[in-house]
Amino acid sequence: MGLFLSTALGFPTVVLTPLLIVVAAYWIFVAVGAADLDLLDGVDTDGDAVGLSAVMSRVGLGRVPVTVALSVLVCVAWFVSMMGSIMTGLLDTTSTPLLLALGAVVLLIAIVTAWAVTSGLVMAVQRFLPERGGDSKHELVGRTCVIRIGEAREDFGRAEITTAGGASISIPVRTIGGEVLPLGSTALIFEHRDEDDVFLVTHLDPALDPGRD
Repeated sequence: MGLFLSTALGFPTVVLTPLLIVVAAYWIFVAVGAADLDLLDGVDTDGDAVGLSAVMSRVGLGRVPVTVALSVLVCVAWFVSMMGSIMTGLLDTTSTPLLLALGAVVLLIAIVTAWAVTSGLVMAVQRFLPERGGDSKHELVGRTCVIRIGEAREDFGRAEITTAGGASISIPVRTIGGEVLPLGSTALIFEHRDEDDVFLVTHLDPALDPGRD
């Protein structure tokens, strides 16, 4: 137990140990229903990945939820770092510069190995995964949204909609005919106006929402 703690709290593993704790806490929250699997996923109104989703896509890890990819990366990196630290700890040296240099090498190897393992796992299972693309702007027509940030009018409006990928995005909306939709009301998207890139909406009784449980 002493070796485990000293290694987990020593360089370089100590860099990854807090991340491992965060990952463990996150999955506990997921297990009890207090957090979503797609917590860090994000797409814009064109269905393109943004934020961490875009970063993961660029490094070949975009076919699984960001939280899953990050969890595997952290766990593998932490394990490799632990094993590497234990091995370097067997060296008969007390030179601090040498130990720091070896620790940096172990950390680099751990990160590269974690990416390789995670990438390999994603490639192995991606054939069984559904497409994670978002919704194009015109595909959002006919969907419902919820008015956010004040009222939706002919000259202003923001609404929140959940894409097919499960991500919540904010879109610009407008009404017609002088209709005013209050904050928190449910609206139906009936058209996308290309000239000013906004969605036209009208009031919808929440009871008529086809996506309502």
